[in-house]
Amino acid sequence: MYMQKYCGCIFSEYIAEEDRKSLKPITPNGYEYQKEPRLQVKRIENKDDYMDMFLEADPSENMIRKYLSDSDVYALKKEDEIICIAVILPISRKILELKNIVTKEKYRNKGYAKILLKSLCGNYKQKYEKMLVGTTENNIPFYIKQGFDKYEKTIKNFFIDNYEEEIKDGDFICTDMIYYSKDLKKR
Repeated sequence: MYMQKYCGCIFSEYIAEEDRKSLKPITPNGYEYQKEPRLQVKRIENKDDYMDMFLEADPSENMIRKYLSDSDVYALKKEDEIICIAVILPISRKILELKNIVTKEKYRNKGYAKILLKSLCGNYKQKYEKMLVGTTENNIPFYIKQGFDKYEKTIKNFFIDNYEEEIKDGDFICTDMIYYSKDLKKR
């Protein structure tokens, strides 16, 4: 059924057109609104090209190389610039692990990692049931807000046993790896 916004006469059409014009913002002469560049999630094939970014989240190139070749890498792009990057490793037919997620420094604390993570969870829920993340104590609140609300396990002294140098997250010295999971099928 078609519904017209005016009665059909030329007078009411004119009034309806004036109403539409009055709803548009008035801009000064020569001024244009800048449109926010669209964000896109893209799969990355040349993974080694982004090692510098991966090293911001995981300071050991040896540890990164252990999972990188078997993983999927995705980037959140704004125009042609990569803002955020994530590494997802399939563990089984139903379970994935978020191995690495990092945002470029100038874009941090603006919600870009959240946008990328939400997109990836939405895409992977078609095939997988659960996503794991191993993290430090400092990052637990971020992951819980993103739906990683089920505690799985703690690997004691993970950072001490697997890294040559002391690993810090801000002022916090990392020792244990704490795993949480997100049910991808849950609404």
